[in-house]
Amino acid sequence: MGSEAAEARGDQRDSQSARTPRGNGKGRSRQENWVEGQRFFLAESDASNGVPELGKEFATEPEAIVESLKTGLSYFTLSEWRGTADFSGKKPQLKRQGVTRTLNTS
Repeated sequence: MGSEAAEARGDQRDSQSARTPRGNGKGRSRQENWVEGQRFFLAESDASNGVPELGKEFATEPEAIVESLKTGLSYFTLSEWRGTADFSGKKPQLKRQGVTRTLNTS
């Protein structure tokens, strides 16, 4: 009888968790994952000296992941920033500004 009661409680928990809303099923939007100035590169296959060498550039991370799976190579995520200073207040503030570039498809 005790196991039946535990089983019933387990079923009740499962049915409650099934009714809990988990979002709209679309996953995170691309804007949430996007970082200004972020770029994606496939690694060069012959980089044997320990220094990362950037190969082909991809417009999005999913494209870089797919190519990484196809080739067995790693991919790099690179963020480019430019330092800026804000002197408008009493204390100067150092900030960063993302640098955006167009994808070089050559």
